[in-house]
Amino acid sequence: MSTAAADSESSLTALDEHVAGDAVAAPVVNYQLRVRTLVSLAAGRGSFRLAQLAATVILLPLWGQTRYGVYAAAVTTFTWIIPLLQSGPEKTVLKLLPRAPRTGPPIVEALTGLLWCLIIAMPLTFGITLALGQRHTAAIYVGVSATAVGSGSTLLLAGLHRVTGRPWFDARSAFALSAVQVALIALAAAGLGPLGYVIGMVAGQTLVNAVLLTHLPRPSLRIRARRGFARRVVWTIVLMGGPEVCLYMTTSVLFAIIAATRWSGEVAQLFAVSIVWTAGLTLLIYTLRVYAPMASLRLLGRGGVTGRARASRLARWALIVDVLWIVAFAVVASHVNLTAVAVSDHAFILWAAISGSRTPAIVLTVLAGYLLENSDARSTRVTGTVAVANLLVASAIGAYAIPRWGGVWIGVSGLGAEMVGAVILIAMVRHGRRIAAPLSTSAN
Repeated sequence: MSTAAADSESSLTALDEHVAGDAVAAPVVNYQLRVRTLVSLAAGRGSFRLAQLAATVILLPLWGQTRYGVYAAAVTTFTWIIPLLQSGPEKTVLKLLPRAPRTGPPIVEALTGLLWCLIIAMPLTFGITLALGQRHTAAIYVGVSATAVGSGSTLLLAGLHRVTGRPWFDARSAFALSAVQVALIALAAAGLGPLGYVIGMVAGQTLVNAVLLTHLPRPSLRIRARRGFARRVVWTIVLMGGPEVCLYMTTSVLFAIIAATRWSGEVAQLFAVSIVWTAGLTLLIYTLRVYAPMASLRLLGRGGVTGRARASRLARWALIVDVLWIVAFAVVASHVNLTAVAVSDHAFILWAAISGSRTPAIVLTVLAGYLLENSDARSTRVTGTVAVANLLVASAIGAYAIPRWGGVWIGVSGLGAEMVGAVILIAMVRHGRRIAAPLSTSAN
């Protein structure tokens, strides 16, 4: 195990050295964002999020608890696919292309080929499912999985267009998908059910993705000729994508646990509040992603040392906020039967209170991870390790507590995982400083 870790670290270090060498020889690219560009990006992505929020608010009363619960359970089951496709590849390109403009294009071409395969395969699979006569839960699950693949592909394609100098495609694709969603909401009000809604989303996403792909470089696998470089890029994608993939997988696991217990009736309202809350968090992550190329350049070399120190401080503050949250939760739980509130008409208020009160610590954690992953290659090992620990701890707490006390323990599960992750992050960053100090001394 230690040999594998050493090989991984040496590969990532070599990738950093390769990128640094390329950046020296490559022409300087200006990644500064104009205000008008930033406003258009925010408006496009904001319109899409508003359409999603509108769907969450409107579809629940239109479809009822039972039908909406099936759709919500399918969405939470496959949500992790979105960051699997988007997060790692996009963050890798946003980090490496500004540092290495000459070695970035082969990565973009390989990703383009993968996305062409996905936008053909997933709608085709969904179509076959419908042709075989599936019209209920199975079809909804297959369709939602195709929608998740389409969403992840759209976000990755938008990022590729931004980093290659065409940010307007990001805004236009978001506006187009907003229009699709609004039209489907109107059709749902006229009687369209969950399956029809999913069919419309798959069709709209496929069309938008096809247009985005036609304006990117032709697919190519020339990166295979440089096997060592390709292997290091893949490892970087895995580590940089780990935090968001594990975050969404945690949500999927916890919702699956609730759906399989006697508390399954809580899924619909909890999901609705979760969608509203995650919209704000997603907007923060998107804004950070927009500025990732500039952050990558600023955190290159000595700037990374400052970034890692700030990340460690942010993790400490997140840990403090989490401890305060536990104290407050214990006080409230001692005076209020939260399990009873979760199944009452006031459940929305409970879920909103839990989500809102957890926001400060989560924001601090996101910022800490952002600074780490955009510094040197070793730091992606920290964020990757923290992500896996978060998933395991949250799943373990949820598997024990949720069947006994219901969905209120989703927040506690996430908090426990967050605290363990913060401790690991602080320890690994400190350990990395102790290792790096002698190396920098000898280099001088």
